Amino acid sequence: MKKALSAMAIIVLMASCSKKNDVIVPTQEQSNSSSFFRDANLAIASMLPTNVNGKVQIDFTTVYEKNITKIEVMAGDSPNYLCSIYQNVPTCNSSQAKSYIVTDNNPKAQTMYYMIRYSLANGDWGYTNVVKFLRGN
Repeated sequence: MKKALSAMAIIVLMASCSKKNDVIVPTQEQSNSSSFFRDANLAIASMLPTNVNGKVQIDFTTVYEKNITKIEVMAGDSPNYLCSIYQNVPTCNSSQAKSYIVTDNNPKAQTMYYMIRYSLANGDWGYTNVVKFLRGN
């Protein structure tokens, strides 16, 4: 029983965290012809973290969402180990811009890393590049 509980705890931890090596700097709003991230299922026009009263606010806008079953914002103090701080379950496909505002209430370091991960209806998943954010003072 003890081993089963330990195994379940590891599975839950791995399901909500991710390892990623690519890091980029935050982007401002992009033109219609370019975007922060784009593939066949998801397009993100911009992703911008900002300081708000000791917390980090992550603003991002999707251009379209197709066959998406879950959108997550991942955060961490290392670009190689990120955990989910926000989840959204879209109810249908969207071809209109949607704005999201997510707050990281407990940033763990002065330099934080953020990424968007998504799951598809067929069980596949994808993720954006990692954004590096220096919180400052």
